Amino acid sequence: MSGKLALSIAGLIVAIAVLMWLAYKGWNIIIYSALSTVIICLFCGINVWDGLKNSWAAGTGTYVATWLMLFAEGSIFGKIYQETGAATSIADALAKIFGEKNPVIPILIASYLLTMSGISSFVLIFCVYPIAIQLFAKANISKRLLPAVFCYAVWTVATVSPGSAQAPNLIPMQILGTSAMAGAIPGFVFAIVVAVINSFYISYHARKLTAAGIVFEDKGILKNEDHEHLPNVVLAMLPIAVIILSFNLLKFSAEAALFLGIVLSMLLFWKRLDVKKWISAWGEGAETSVMVLVNTAVIVGFGSVVLRTPVYEAALNWVSNTRINPYLLAAIAANVFSLILGSATSSINLTMQTLGNVFLEYGAQGFSVGFMHRILSQAAMGLDTLPHSGALLAVFNVCGTNHKDAYKYVCFCTVICPVAVTFLIQVPLCMLLTKLGIGLM
Repeated sequence: MSGKLALSIAGLIVAIAVLMWLAYKGWNIIIYSALSTVIICLFCGINVWDGLKNSWAAGTGTYVATWLMLFAEGSIFGKIYQETGAATSIADALAKIFGEKNPVIPILIASYLLTMSGISSFVLIFCVYPIAIQLFAKANISKRLLPAVFCYAVWTVATVSPGSAQAPNLIPMQILGTSAMAGAIPGFVFAIVVAVINSFYISYHARKLTAAGIVFEDKGILKNEDHEHLPNVVLAMLPIAVIILSFNLLKFSAEAALFLGIVLSMLLFWKRLDVKKWISAWGEGAETSVMVLVNTAVIVGFGSVVLRTPVYEAALNWVSNTRINPYLLAAIAANVFSLILGSATSSINLTMQTLGNVFLEYGAQGFSVGFMHRILSQAAMGLDTLPHSGALLAVFNVCGTNHKDAYKYVCFCTVICPVAVTFLIQVPLCMLLTKLGIGLM
């Protein structure tokens, strides 16, 4: 190992450690992401000003430009559902079906269905939150568990399940020539095992926190609403259904589908708020979206700087030239790039660019490219939610929690559990199925 590479590795470790530590300390994310960028530049011989301006700031700006409309629309839509009682109406219906003391299952189901619709998982926190927070309030469970439930339901399970219309499931299709249902057997086994383990984990800790006197923190969220005069649950579901159908069947863009849902929700629930409250809802929703988006974007900007380092080049060379079992290679590569980039989508995209042809060669030797597709998609959802994850910070902001209170639950559900299931169950299962000649298409 060259001295330059060793210094680069040390710099990356220190920078990520600073990101994690200052995130836990509650520092402003713009400050500590910029500080970590400076550390990377100093260790890797990158001009500090060039790294900050042309990589960190430029990467941040590109991300904001790409996602601003979706984040703003999603946040406004969620705020409308909170203020008009539409979210409460849906939460009441789900509570009647599953019981008020069991919010995890309805949130898991709602998150799965919305995610499978193809609406961006970045935006779904705004749609799921107003329903989930009502269910948590009814069950009197601390909201410090809510980010973990959302993250494993949407990201770890639904986003990368067979049949998903999300980018992490679609990107491998372009290179490997697979379908959205590729690797269905190991894919559904992974999703079910992760969902079951995490659901028991959350239920256990909900009881443990309650026994310690730690319950739902914001009773004001349960307004003194006349539940007999809430919006009809069918009407409350209608804008969500319109978003799903217009996006998937009519092929509207996600922005257009969300805009249609906002307009319809305003028409259906207009009389429930006066004009001042409508203006306030729009303004608060837009303001929240900007804060969440910027907090996410600056971590993406940090990742843009990492792409210029020797350690990134070394990781790229290793995964390109190694000849280990392709299923194990897919799992390792996905996790390594997720760790470096802090993004599952970026990890999958990069792995496909560097290893796509290698995986196709293995496919010609009798290995299943469908299994590689599924392992890659699901494994990337492991180390992408370490404390410096920008998307995770967005979830914390929306849920009104922080690293100190909520991250340990997120860590188990979206890091420890999926990584363990990937290497201990999914990869061995794919090897066994390949040996038996099952599900190779």
